[in-house]
Amino acid sequence: MDAKLMTTNLGLTRYQMQILESIAKVKNDDELREIRNLIAEYFSKKALDAMDGLCDDGNLTTETVESWHSQHLRTPYRY
Repeated sequence: MDAKLMTTNLGLTRYQMQILESIAKVKNDDELREIRNLIAEYFSKKALDAMDGLCDDGNLTTETVESWHSQHLRTPYRY
């Protein structure tokens, strides 16, 4: 097993544990909200960078994105 992905007794990776240790000092809802926003911004930037990379490589075009507007890709739920 990759040492970077080894899990703890709780089933968490060392990266997840580091995040938990970092946020253990959160004192109130405002601080928690700020941290959640920072994390959301980080992953949003990563997604935008990946999309830009696809565009730069020619794997994604404006026409492709526009065609998504008319597609229904949700999986139907069965109750």
